[in-house]
Formats: sequence, C-alpha cells, structure tokens
Amino acid sequence: MIHRKYGSIEFNQDLVSGFLTALKDFSIEFSKGSGELKVIDMQVFYLMLVFKEGVLITAAADKNDDAKITHKVLNDVIDKFTNEYEDNLENWTGDVRIFKDFEEKIDKILKSGRVAEIQLKIPILKIYKKDFKKSQSRLERKGMVLSEDDLRKVSDQKPEWTSKRLPRQVITQGFLTEEQYDIAHLADGFHTVSDIAEEAGIPESKVQVVIDNLDNLGLLKFIEIK
Repeated sequence: MIHRKYGSIEFNQDLVSGFLTALKDFSIEFSKGSGELKVIDMQVFYLMLVFKEGVLITAAADKNDDAKITHKVLNDVIDKFTNEYEDNLENWTGDVRIFKDFEEKIDKILKSGRVAEIQLKIPILKIYKKDFKKSQSRLERKGMVLSEDDLRKVSDQKPEWTSKRLPRQVITQGFLTEEQYDIAHLADGFHTVSDIAEEAGIPESKVQVVIDNLDNLGLLKFIEIK
C-alpha cells in the first residue's frame, strides 16, 4: 500500500511484499489483531512486524534502533492510517494511489527513519583507550571523526594496540574465565557487542554478560558514536 525508504538498507521491494503477503495469515494468528510486535532477524537488519486493525506494517530496522520505540511508532502509524482511511479500507479495490498523501505523515511520525535511533556505544578496554584517543586525535587534525560507517569498514581489522593484554590475575583470581579473557580483548573501540559475538562465534547475550562484568570490574570504557 505504502513504501518508504530512509536509510541504507537495500532489499527488493516486490520480493519483500510477497514475503509479507505470505506472512499475513500468520500475523493474524500470532497477534489476533492486538498490535503485538514480531521481530525477524535478517542478520544485517531486523524486520519488525505489527498487525493491528486489519493492517500489517513492517519496518526494516537497523540493529541500532530501539525495538520499543519502533513498536510504539508503528502502532501510531497504523492508528492514524486506519482512522484516516477507514472508509477506503472497507471496500478497497487495490488502488494504492489513494494513500499517496499519507506518505508525508509517515515521514513525520518516523522522523524520516530516525525516530528509534539510539546512540551507538562501543566497548573498549581501558588499556586500549590511550592508544585509541591518539588515533582519533590524528583523525581530528585531518578534519575527520570516527563514524558508524567507519566501524563497518574496519570491523574485520585489528588495531595495533590490541597486542596489549589484561593481567592474567583476572583469571587466576576468578574474575574471568579463559574464554571471557579472550572475548574481553575484542573490545578494541571498533567492534560493537554484535561484532564481538560474531567474531567469537558465541551468542550476543553471552558477550553482553562479559562486557557487563568488565564494566563492573572497572576495566572498560564506552565510546559514543554519532
């Protein structure tokens, strides 16, 4: 009925529409029209589905988007859409042109795709922080700053300062296991928690426990990326 694109996520619109059509009956079943959120992990992004008042709405959301905020605004879109087109929907013949004027309202509600964005925080061990700041100072002198796009480009690289290691006492004293010790050194200022989980080959939830533990031990800092 309506399609809006704001960010860099690319997919075949017709293919996704067919996929969503196939999900329609399932959506009715899982939500009973209650507006419940369903999330499908597509690795690079999430598909967030809300079915309410006979309308299925889906957002391809970046993994840096807040699911609760996304859920709320998708419900808001459905509410405004059904209120405005209630009569049209009752006897709709398939002409999508009648919904054209609603595009600007979607843009406003979703703040052109930025409504659910949360500031990205990258974990970094304190032993790496000094070297990291030096590298950023060199960038700043060139009039550049670290961005989320930069993180995507260097996610498979290891900065030179990662040769440093935490003292082994954190293992012998029982603060970290060997596995957690290895995971900790992936917190280099360029890898998100998701990146670390992917590289370590373990669930993200497990990595988050390690990150929280390091934070509680005072061994970690966070870098905010805009």
